[in-house]
Amino acid sequence: PRLTRAVLRTTARATRNLSRHMALRTRAIDDVVVSEALAGSRQLVLLGAGFDARAWRLDALSDVTVFEVDHPATQADKRAAIGAQAPLAREVRWAAIDFARESIREVLARAGHDAHARTTFVWEGVTMYLERSALDATLADLGAVSAPSSVVTATYHDAAFRLEAIPLAWVVRAAGEPFRTRMSPSEVRERFERRGFAVERDEGSDDWGRRYLREPTYRNGERLVVARRRGEPIANTSQK
Repeated sequence: PRLTRAVLRTTARATRNLSRHMALRTRAIDDVVVSEALAGSRQLVLLGAGFDARAWRLDALSDVTVFEVDHPATQADKRAAIGAQAPLAREVRWAAIDFARESIREVLARAGHDAHARTTFVWEGVTMYLERSALDATLADLGAVSAPSSVVTATYHDAAFRLEAIPLAWVVRAAGEPFRTRMSPSEVRERFERRGFAVERDEGSDDWGRRYLREPTYRNGERLVVARRRGEPIANTSQK
């Protein structure tokens, strides 16, 4: 254990905490996904799913249908990499989308998503690349397809943090996908509330460090908001 901790701390220093951050962010979102599944959410929507592997590694999703929403080219690469590996989730539905032409509500309806049933939405590592108009359009779609008690968990960049301090900002800018939007927690809360969601948590890497590592860690400006759709809860048996 001592050697492992030493290696992880050295790696964290060498990557300016990027290696540690990705693990902590993943764990924080996993906890939301698992707790919602245990509470009766039977649909999980991954917005901009990329190579997210939650459907293949979280056994708490055994009664959950996972909707993977992403560009068809990305999905083709992912499906080729997965091969014949069976998911731990009840089912995985591939909801291919052309973000420039199609709305999320249209794509989810086509994939069989039940807008009247409780759903967990994961919007991880996406908002900072979008303009505010695209953020608002997505939130409008989520508000339209979220049944009461559904949850959205989304990451965003805090406007109070200097992005120049994050090495990843240099990398994505060089790759032609610069960070475009930073928001304050109050702006995030207002945007979610406008679409019918109540913010339950808004936390960052320093919170995750105390929770999971039991030690003070670092701040890199990325935060995670967890917001629940207002209204009467849907009975857990609605989709069984």
